Amino acid sequence: MDTPAFRRQPGSGQDAASEPVSAREIIALLFDTSHRMCLHSDRLLGASIGLSEARARLLVTVGDREPARMGRLASDLGVSARSVTGMVDALEREGLITREPDPDDRRATLLRLTADSRDRMHRLHEAQNRLAEELLAPLSSEDRADLHRVLHLLRSAAARPGPE
Repeated sequence: MDTPAFRRQPGSGQDAASEPVSAREIIALLFDTSHRMCLHSDRLLGASIGLSEARARLLVTVGDREPARMGRLASDLGVSARSVTGMVDALEREGLITREPDPDDRRATLLRLTADSRDRMHRLHEAQNRLAEELLAPLSSEDRADLHRVLHLLRSAAARPGPE
């Protein structure tokens, strides 16, 4: 991807004060960086727990909300209900998730992690910590704090309704 954001490099001799970086360049760089980090994450997930990122995200979400209502997972994950059903079916066949009826709503299904998936989640969290440290290694503690603050600001701005 050859956009201006990827041609301009820090320390390249271009004076930032004389030529401001456009919002478009910053967002393009942010998207590209996010994409590359996701690729690292996909490889990590496969290597550490043997699951695709989508299935691992589903397990993490179930673990966070346990017991998780199957009907709510689609909106939580930003995918279709059909996709969730297929992933849950596969995870159940692999012995990583169990289904049970919701005692408060007989039409609903609750999901729980199994002992095997809890073990995999533990390994995943350890691997995620190692990857995060590796990816952030070039940053000082002050840079990390600044990045954390700025990303929170951007996330808040992105959460606000914008123009259609």
